[in-house]
Amino acid sequence: MVEPIWSNQSGRTNLNQRFAGSVQHSDFAQSIIGLNMNDTTHQGDVTPARAQEIAGHLRDEILLGQYRQGERLPSERDLAARFQVNRGAVREAIKILTQLGIVNVQPGGVRIQAIHDASLDVLGPLLDLGDQGPENLTSDLISVFGALLALSARLALQTADTTQKQRLLNILNESTADGDPKVLNNAAEREKLAQFANALTDINNNLVLRLIGNGLRTQMVGRLERRHPASPSNEEFFRAMALTIERSDANALAKTIIQRFDDIKRNIDAAATSAPTQSNRNPDHA
Repeated sequence: MVEPIWSNQSGRTNLNQRFAGSVQHSDFAQSIIGLNMNDTTHQGDVTPARAQEIAGHLRDEILLGQYRQGERLPSERDLAARFQVNRGAVREAIKILTQLGIVNVQPGGVRIQAIHDASLDVLGPLLDLGDQGPENLTSDLISVFGALLALSARLALQTADTTQKQRLLNILNESTADGDPKVLNNAAEREKLAQFANALTDINNNLVLRLIGNGLRTQMVGRLERRHPASPSNEEFFRAMALTIERSDANALAKTIIQRFDDIKRNIDAAATSAPTQSNRNPDHA
């Protein structure tokens, strides 16, 4: 075990406290009262929820850098004793971690994989780590999503017929204000952008772009809002896109999208730079 590379020691303490509470109050723990809690040979009562819970704790420890790349996880027996479950539950949890791409089961044990070799599904949990996660993760995500949206828009407008262009314009021209055009409604604007992105992939019919976009949106939903709850209005951005669609200028549409997401990225980077560091927030941090 090593010190987390993205956080101070408090990251490990929080994880242990979270698990301690969940073990004390879990239905599973109540169901095995009277059994030997250290019996790791019993293979019954493996529930998907319990395996998911164990996988979540191990996943967070791995993402926080508490294990080095190539290092072995503790044995099944040790993990079963730690989490007070049978070895079958541990095996199911390891399967989940393997699907995330953050561990690899080898003859000598379960080895930690590099985060950059993980699947896209690990992005959401990384975002959940907040300031303890990788630096610039949010701004990198914004850049990638903007680039994909720009590509999708260019491909769509190059092939769109009159009816399809009108569909895009109808989405962009719909008001997102709550009665007063000056009142910002972030939720409505996010929904409008999602509808626009879906319409683009309907038009360009690019399955790869759709699947990648679906994966990113699944990981982003709710998480970016929690980290950056307020953002400038996109109404001017929507109007600018509508003008390029009316002119059937696919390259200008893509450029408009890139510029907007670059602005969002700069705002996020500026906010991160001005925010207090982890050590400044925690006066006890040495």
